[in-house]
Amino acid sequence: MASIEDHVRRSVRELRPYQPGKPIEEVQRELGIPRIVKLASNEYPEGPFPEVVEALQAEVQELHRYPDATWHALLDAACEVYPIGRDEILFGNGANEVLELLVHLLCGEGDEVLYAHPSFPIYGLLARSHFDTGRSIRLDAHQVHDLDAMAAAIHERTRLVFVCNPNNPTGTWVDRDALTGFLEKVPPDVVVALDEAYVEFVTDPDFPDFFSLRQRFPNLVSVRSFSKIYSLAALRIGYCIGSAEVIGLLQRVRQPFNVNRLAQRAAAVALRQTERVAQRRRDNRQRLDQLIRGLKDLGCEVLPSQTNFVLARPQTVVEELFDRLLREGVIVRPMESFGLGNGSFRVNTGTEEENEFFLAALERVLGARV
Repeated sequence: MASIEDHVRRSVRELRPYQPGKPIEEVQRELGIPRIVKLASNEYPEGPFPEVVEALQAEVQELHRYPDATWHALLDAACEVYPIGRDEILFGNGANEVLELLVHLLCGEGDEVLYAHPSFPIYGLLARSHFDTGRSIRLDAHQVHDLDAMAAAIHERTRLVFVCNPNNPTGTWVDRDALTGFLEKVPPDVVVALDEAYVEFVTDPDFPDFFSLRQRFPNLVSVRSFSKIYSLAALRIGYCIGSAEVIGLLQRVRQPFNVNRLAQRAAAVALRQTERVAQRRRDNRQRLDQLIRGLKDLGCEVLPSQTNFVLARPQTVVEELFDRLLREGVIVRPMESFGLGNGSFRVNTGTEEENEFFLAALERVLGARV
C-alpha cells in the first residue's frame, strides 16, 4: 500500500532534520545536574539590553493585536543605523526565513545554489528540499571558503551563492581582497548572499565592509541576525540588506505578518544601542582569547576565529567527549552533523567564569581519557 512518503520528492525523503544544540532544561531532566553551562548554540552569555526588556514589558499589553506588516518603527531604526533606504531591507522570522526566501525566489527546477562545506547546514537543507538544487564546495586546507573553487563552479544555471562570513562552524573568514576578487568573477545575474550572522563580533580591520562592496556589486546582499550579539534568539528575527530590486522581489514571496510584534519592538530598540554593541564586541574578544588560550594549554588544536565561538579538537580522540562534558555540566556542540569528525567540537564564549568552568571540566575529561 502506498504511503504519503511515497508521494514526496526523493530529495526530501533523504533529508535529515536539522539537529539543534541540546537545551539546558533537557540536560537537567536527563542527568539531574543542578548547574548547566550551555556553550553550544553561539548565544551571547548575557541577556537583552535593559532598554529592550523595558520596551517588551510595555509591548506585552498589545498581544491581542497583529504586528505591523510593514515594520514601520523597525525600518526607522534600521535607516538611522545603516546607510540604506527603506526599500533596501527586509525582515524575517529569524535569518533562516530570509535564507529560505532567497532560495524560493531565485531557484526553480534545474537551477543551482552553491555553498561551502562544512558551513551552516541550513544551506544544504534548504537547497536539497527545494528541487534538490544544492551543490557544496569544500573549504580549503585552512578551513576557509575556497572562493576560487566556488567561482569556477558557477555555471549558466547557478542562481545563488551563500558565503558564510565569518563561517559557522569554523569561525574562519575571508578578507576584503579575497571577497572582492571573488565578486569580480561572479556574473551580475547571480546573487551572492553573505551570511553575516556574526559580523558584529568581528575585530579584524581587513574584514570586508558590505556597505562599501554593495556600491560596486548590486547582486550582493547581507543576511544578518538579532540572535547573537543582541541576545534576542528567542524572538526569532533576522534581516536582509540588498538592492531595492532584490528586496522588492523578496517582498513578493514573504508571508504577511512574518515578524511578530515583540520581535519588532525589541529589535528596533536593540539596533539603536550601538555603543553597547561595541562594548559587547570588546568583551567577547577578551572571552574568546581566554577560551583559545585555555584550549591550547590543554593541547587542543584551535582554528582562528572572528566570531563568538571556536572550533577545537583534542590532540587525541576522546571517546564520548560530548557525553562526558554533559556529565560535567557543560554543553558544547559536537561536529558530526556538520561533517566534521575526529572529536572536533564547537564551543562559544560564556562569561569569564563560565569559560573557566568549561575549561576545568574539559581538563578533567581529557585527563580521564581512555
